[in-house]
Amino acid sequence: MTHRASRCSTEVSASRARAALETPENYCYVNAKDSGVFMKEKFEACEGGCACGHVRYQVISEPMIVHCCHCSWCQRQNGSAFAVNALLEADRVQLLAGDVENLEMASPSGNGQTIARCPHCRVAVWSNYYMGGLKDRIRFVRVGSLDNPDLMPPDVHIFTSNKQAWVVLPPTDQSTEKFYDPLATWSAESLKRLDVLEAAAGIEKSWKNLWR
Repeated sequence: MTHRASRCSTEVSASRARAALETPENYCYVNAKDSGVFMKEKFEACEGGCACGHVRYQVISEPMIVHCCHCSWCQRQNGSAFAVNALLEADRVQLLAGDVENLEMASPSGNGQTIARCPHCRVAVWSNYYMGGLKDRIRFVRVGSLDNPDLMPPDVHIFTSNKQAWVVLPPTDQSTEKFYDPLATWSAESLKRLDVLEAAAGIEKSWKNLWR
């Protein structure tokens, strides 16, 4: 996970120290300079918001995974060539100011999605997909709405069969023409977090097994 080193900070102010940040998923591993030794550093909460400033939110832990989706639905709904979404537990994406307007939209699965937009400038800040019944418990944060989007680069490019021809992916990036096997793609820690969410929701057939 060395490509996520930019998400971490060696200094976290006392004002941001909180019990919610003391869990294992709020640490990431970075390669110490000149040593080759992996060191554990605390994730620093980061913020984002809409274009007009009405909506402000805070992300308080490392995402479980970051998707760059090239499907035709994301292209149309975002008015762009792809959408970059960071998947986090809903309670780890905290609204700091303003309010959001939830709009129900169609999705390729047929289960739909809820897009949270600023009621004034209409910029989307996150979505909730059905995701095996987790819908209200997990948020797909629009990485472009973060103050520093470079903190959360994609872990995997999905639905590249619909990718625009002029979009050239880095050769070292993980990609798949459709979707992927979560068990082979998510980190062990992220899979544990998913298990906790599903247990709380009473889900018996895990989403991660639906793709095998």
